[in-house]
Amino acid sequence: MRNRSAKMKMTLFLGFIVSGATLMSFGQDAASSNNVVIKAMNDELQRSVAELRLGNLDKPYFIQYVVHDEEEYSAEATFGALTSSDKSRQRYVQVQVRVGSYEFDNTEFVANGANGPSTGVLLSTVVDNDYENLRHALWLATDSAYKQSVELLARKRAFVQNKIQEVQPPDFSKEIATTSISNASSGPGLQYDKALMETRLREWSRILKEFPEIQTSNVRLVARLTHRYIVNNEGTQTLQPTMIVSLEVSAGTQSSDGMRLSHTLPFNVRSLDQLPSPESISQSIRQLATDLTSLRSAPVLEANYSGPVLLAGQASAEMFARILAPNLSGQRGPMLERQLQENNMSDLVDRMNRPVLPAYFSVFDDPGQVNSGDKKLIGYYPVDDQGIPSQRVSLIEGGLLKDMLMGRRPGKNRNQSNGHGRSGYPGRETAQIGNLFIAATEGKNYEELKQDLIRLGKVEKLEYALIIKALDSSARGPIGNPILTYKVYMEDGREELVRGASVRGLSVQSLRHIQGAGSDLFVANRLTGPRGTETPVSVIAPSVLLEEMELERPTGVQQKPTLLSHPYFR
Repeated sequence: MRNRSAKMKMTLFLGFIVSGATLMSFGQDAASSNNVVIKAMNDELQRSVAELRLGNLDKPYFIQYVVHDEEEYSAEATFGALTSSDKSRQRYVQVQVRVGSYEFDNTEFVANGANGPSTGVLLSTVVDNDYENLRHALWLATDSAYKQSVELLARKRAFVQNKIQEVQPPDFSKEIATTSISNASSGPGLQYDKALMETRLREWSRILKEFPEIQTSNVRLVARLTHRYIVNNEGTQTLQPTMIVSLEVSAGTQSSDGMRLSHTLPFNVRSLDQLPSPESISQSIRQLATDLTSLRSAPVLEANYSGPVLLAGQASAEMFARILAPNLSGQRGPMLERQLQENNMSDLVDRMNRPVLPAYFSVFDDPGQVNSGDKKLIGYYPVDDQGIPSQRVSLIEGGLLKDMLMGRRPGKNRNQSNGHGRSGYPGRETAQIGNLFIAATEGKNYEELKQDLIRLGKVEKLEYALIIKALDSSARGPIGNPILTYKVYMEDGREELVRGASVRGLSVQSLRHIQGAGSDLFVANRLTGPRGTETPVSVIAPSVLLEEMELERPTGVQQKPTLLSHPYFR
């Protein structure tokens, strides 16, 4: 199972190629010279800078080496029994070679027949700190990356030379070299008590055995320690350890009419000792099972709904994470060979200094924050995945869009990184959030927001309005799958749990019409990206009242209920 997982991860990694800067000489400090990995990277880099060239073709202007060293422990249990418990160790080298210049190079160009822009060459290598073997892997990857780069640059030049196009931003930003070697990186590797972890997983998963209506369950723990080394010819040398612990509880049931219902509860932290207490986790699992049990007997949303919706707590934070956060990226899309136009990756890029939220909202991203109140944040980092120091960025002020998150690919009116180039894929970094704070100055408590919801519903002549209190963050859809959805009746304000609703038609433009915000703040620690290569982010947001949102009733034929009762309760 471990080998299959490693092969899948390698398949995801291989084939990506990225970017760079100007050729410079650089020295080695005492800390880096004592590190075998960094020494091998520096020595092979200096050789490549001095000698790498093919005939009269372009010489590289930027070369960067990334070594991605990863230790992982994962274990799973269901209904009190362990299903897996495994430890793995793997290391990759990723080489980026840019030819051309900062203004125009071989990157961010999708040739016909390609699935995406080339972002470098990535190879699996030895996990031992073996100087010669590391240099060997870097040599092979550098040779392959350079040959691919000169070929792609020629194709890109031929494509644009006879095209009339607007003046484009540079392909790559010029940045000051960074040296950041964390002292923590020299400490012990991944440390954990395997027997204790297995015991707790059995105990937590056994709780779901107490609920007769729960048909499927899984409790999964992943603890991953990553060391990402970056060395490039600009002079940057960084080594930052990152620890992510993810405990995910999922369960499923089926209603009497056959509708499948599931819910996932994530706990994402930066170390094992930051997990909630075992008692608190047990209580959360019981609440999840109780909610699912109640949901299976709740009535179905009988008609499509269009009207005001209150997103409370976790549901609001999840909505902002999916609708707003991706649109705060100033990342410029790649050039496609089938068309000259580069695609903007954000729907907000042309709304600078215009309203995107109500005037009482402000939004900023601060990767330097470790806490929000008494909650630990997982989106913090001192240096991003491109070796650029993180920065606090004020994005929205008084409802007006003021700035965008940037990596090293320049965008419209933004030629420099602000330290937000991030990705779990070495070499495929894009501008992403770290710790995203959504703040409102006119916050109300839950009851006040509920009364505002009722007022809006009455104006719309509705029999009821809706409150969503929980979204399944693992589900697809614009904002995930609504789990705890309640009708709020205009007549008396009573709340009734309903099931089967799905969201449609919500966009970032809808956020300009938020009708109210809560005085609360919910911290959502999230892992974004494919499993095994996630990027840790945090979203801190209040509850919000949306003027209009569309939810659809369930359609289609449901599966037939199980014929026999659960064997645990026969």
